Order: sequence, then structure tokens, then C-alpha cells
Amino acid sequence: MKKLIRSCLLFLVIFLTACGAEHGDPPLQTTIVGGSVGGAWSVFTEGIAETIRREYDGSIVTVEPGGIVENPAMVSLGKVPYGLSYAMTAYAAYEGAEPYDKPYNDIRAVSVVIPGNYYQFLVSADYRYDSLEEIINDKAPMRLALDAKGSAGEIITRQLLAEYGVTYDDIVAWGGTVDHLSGSKTFEMMADNRMDATGDAVSVPSSDIIEATTTMDLKMFSFPDDVLENVSEKLGMETATIPKNSYSFLQEDIQTLNTPAILIVHKDVPEEEVYQVTKAIYEHLDYLRNVHGEFQNLTERNMASVGQIPLHPGAEKFFEEKGMLDEGVTGE
Repeated sequence: MKKLIRSCLLFLVIFLTACGAEHGDPPLQTTIVGGSVGGAWSVFTEGIAETIRREYDGSIVTVEPGGIVENPAMVSLGKVPYGLSYAMTAYAAYEGAEPYDKPYNDIRAVSVVIPGNYYQFLVSADYRYDSLEEIINDKAPMRLALDAKGSAGEIITRQLLAEYGVTYDDIVAWGGTVDHLSGSKTFEMMADNRMDATGDAVSVPSSDIIEATTTMDLKMFSFPDDVLENVSEKLGMETATIPKNSYSFLQEDIQTLNTPAILIVHKDVPEEEVYQVTKAIYEHLDYLRNVHGEFQNLTERNMASVGQIPLHPGAEKFFEEKGMLDEGVTGE
């Protein structure tokens, strides 16, 4: 009888072990810092968190509010294990470039979250100039509206101007202005002819831009290849094309810059955990596409295109197993 009981217990242990293996990896408990409460980035972050919960039953993933610029520093300092940021912003943190005053080089990349955030420089359709170069050559008194200092769009704009040897002070000296405004306020002022131009890194198509076209006509500037190459190298971005069918007012493709939004992680988070997180995103791409329209372009072909931040070994292992690593995209 005792032998029978021992045999049954042994069978039960083996059975439960097999069931555990069948149900996959253990649950995770972690935190991801995203954007402001109620904003699109908080939705993106919650979407990523939910892929982990769906893939690993019992996982507890907390989403906390944050900011695009603040998140890389928070992750690097170990205040939270995971966060979202632009690839160019994370790279600036990693290198200690503006807007950061020191390197935050304990961050690593996990995956692209939102592939396309394209720099879009807009003016009203009746504005007399058709390129930034023409404005600069004429020293025109441009009234320029940008997002907050240190934001992606502001840094890109400032670097583009620098390629022509121009600063904000020069624009002011020509009789122009440089103001830091929200997107909605900018387009309101452009519609009232109180602002001439704006530049920002946003999705394509951008809902703000589409909404703006209901009250005004717009046109968008392209940039020369050599200027784009120089800026992309300095800021850790990619050159990109906005197809002319992206907006009703475009007459031709727009040559510009792109920076994806990526999930970053502290370098000391265990390899197996980051592997699990990367796998969760991969396995639930269809779910993410139903969370927010911005996820529509996230595919297995661009998940690993994280820019110049080194991949975490756990993410690199997953991408290697799936054959998803492009040449030059590597970890530590």
C-alpha cells in the first residue's frame, strides 16, 4: 500500500511538472514607465503590458506615468526596469548628449513599439517659400512654433537649422520668432496667420495634422539627402520617406527623418525575463494592432530596428532565434 501511495505521489509530481512545462514560462512581475495619464503613450505602454499578461498567466505588470525625456534616465538609474522613449532620445541619454547632462549608459533596447515617428515640417499652403533653404537664404522673418525645448521635434529642428549654419537667435535677428507651443495651439495660430511654420516628429498620418487641414491648407517641406544624412548620424535617426498619399495635400513624396518609439530596459534585468517580454510582444502583434492605430505598422520585420542603442542580450537571443536581426543590429 505504501509503495502504491509513493508511486501515485511520484506520478502526480511528474504530471504537474509536465503541465507546468506545457503551460510555458512562469509569470512576470515588473513595471513599465510610459507617458502622461490619458495620453497616447500611456495607451502604448498599457498595450505592451497586456501582451505580457496574456502570454504569461498570473503576470503582474504595473504601468506608471512618465515622459519621453525622463524615462531613459529613470530606467538607467534603476528606478524602474522598463520604459518607453524615442530611439533618438534614448540614444541621446546613452551618449550623454542634449538634453542630458551626463551619459545614462545602463539602458538597453528590447523592441520597437511604434515604428514610424516622422519629422514633419509644415507651413501654410500660401506661404511664399517651398523649402527651409529658401527661407534661410532670404533671411525671412519666419514665425516658428516648436514643442518644448529638448523634445524630439525641437532637437531635430535645431539640428536641421544648424546644418545651414543658423540658430534661433538668427531667426529672431531677421525679425522672426521662435515659440514653444502645443500642437493644437500651433495649428490654431497658423490658421489665424499668427504663425508661419512648425516642425515635429509624429506619426504618419498624424491626427493633429489631419484635423488642422479642416481649417487651413498646408504644405510640407522635403530636405536634401546630404542634410538628412548628417542629421540622422548625429541624432541616431534614420532617413525616411513619407509617401505622397499619406495626406491629401501632398503633391509628392517627402524626404525626411524617422525615429521609432522603443521599449528600453535596465541592462541588469535578467536575460530570460527580457527574452520573455520580447516573445510576448512578438506573439501578440495582432492584439496590439487592435489597441491603437499606431501599432498597425509594427511587424516582425521591424521589431528589432531599435536604432543605435545596444539590444539587451535577452532580446538579441529572441531575435536571433527568429532570424529577425538586420546586419549591424547587435547587443552588447
